[in-house]
Amino acid sequence: MPRGAVKKSVRSHPTIGSPPSSASWEFDIKRNDLCWSIALRELLKAGANESEPHFGEFLERINPSDRESFVRSMAAARLGVPFEMDLQIASRVSLGRVLHVQAVPVCNRSGEIVSVVGICHSAQAKSRQTSFRQTEILLAQAERIANFGTWSFNIQAQHGTVSPHLAHMLGIEPGLKVTEEDYWSKLHPDDRERIIEITRSAVHNGRPFEYAARYFLPNGGVRHHFVRGIPLTDGDGVTSSICGIIYDFSDQTHAEGELQRLSQKLLRARDDERRNVARELHESTGQTLAALKMSLGRLREAMPEDDERLHGLLQSAVELAEDAVREVRTLSYLMHPAMLDEAGLRSALHWYVKGFAERSGISVQVNVPEDFGRHGQEIETTIFRIVQEALTNIHRYSGSRTASISLTRQGDCVSAVVQDKGCGLPAPTSPRDRGPQLGVGIVGMRERVKQLNGSFEMESAPGKGTTVRIMLPVCPRESNC
Repeated sequence: MPRGAVKKSVRSHPTIGSPPSSASWEFDIKRNDLCWSIALRELLKAGANESEPHFGEFLERINPSDRESFVRSMAAARLGVPFEMDLQIASRVSLGRVLHVQAVPVCNRSGEIVSVVGICHSAQAKSRQTSFRQTEILLAQAERIANFGTWSFNIQAQHGTVSPHLAHMLGIEPGLKVTEEDYWSKLHPDDRERIIEITRSAVHNGRPFEYAARYFLPNGGVRHHFVRGIPLTDGDGVTSSICGIIYDFSDQTHAEGELQRLSQKLLRARDDERRNVARELHESTGQTLAALKMSLGRLREAMPEDDERLHGLLQSAVELAEDAVREVRTLSYLMHPAMLDEAGLRSALHWYVKGFAERSGISVQVNVPEDFGRHGQEIETTIFRIVQEALTNIHRYSGSRTASISLTRQGDCVSAVVQDKGCGLPAPTSPRDRGPQLGVGIVGMRERVKQLNGSFEMESAPGKGTTVRIMLPVCPRESNC
């Protein structure tokens, strides 16, 4: 629901006569801005000239005993959890007014939660305790199911409170007051300074913030947390507190790590299998065909010289044997060039490109410095496979008659760049449209680079060709990492 539409609807119906029994409001998450309707103004008995409050100012109107529960519910709504509760509100002319609040999160077209929209009804105070208890139970259930917790931090008092489930997630006693140092000291040292800077900058500027961090539990375990926070201002516009949520995605991180290890194991097994098949083709099938060619040569010596028909058949058999030898040699080399293991990546690429140019008619320039050196088996195999796949795509899709390959050593990394001057890829017309389907080759390249903690980039534009660029951290060849 567009924010402007909400404002229009909540402002265009002023009430006449007695105070209304219900009213609406909207909280814009990105702007940290609260919009309240004319009906809500009358329901709260606010002055006609009184300006709309910031969210922090609105909180000041809520009875302190209800405020923390409302803040936690609003934090949960940012994750998509609707809530319903009773609030005791204090206006300038009335104390103890009870409002029944119902709120739901609102998403934009891409599924991002952009606001929380609610409605308030006059409520009887006698049902407040029951309503609050139900809200607390529902929120606690939502936190356990989604594995998140809510928190708030009072800047003046320099301590914060956390929900019971968040206390369980952090490994602390429920109800314990938490200081900044209590939290900072539990963060991974590599994350701590970055997160302190993010948080303090957000508080100083009064802007929402978010970050991912590794958190040490008291028992020594490490959890991965995603944190979102909203600074809240008082009547003078000064940030007085912060509220937010912490989502534990450790299980997802562990599953992704296991998937990555399995994927790496599969890639290694596939490369080993290619290496073994290539060796068998070269040492077994290739040798058998070579022996066949030799036997045909001996047969020619034993045949009558004046039998042209037999000589013609024999010549055809010799040519078929030569073709088979070449095809087996080429297949063996494409599956895994022995030169890659023996002479290194530089020599293997020059050899491969020469054969590729002869087969495809594409002129390929190779730029590899003489001092490029040797690297780990996985590094060299990964670069070779990516160059191989990139050249295959150039031949199949680009229409380019030229291509270039550049390998360089940059500090602790090696880079490879493959470029063509072909038709390029069309620009996507929507986030889901990523251009023509190039099979699983691009996915395979990305996955190989990811396994070695490298970076993969592909730049392309219609009529301007395509550039594939990878960067891999170097590991010593001896480690076979």
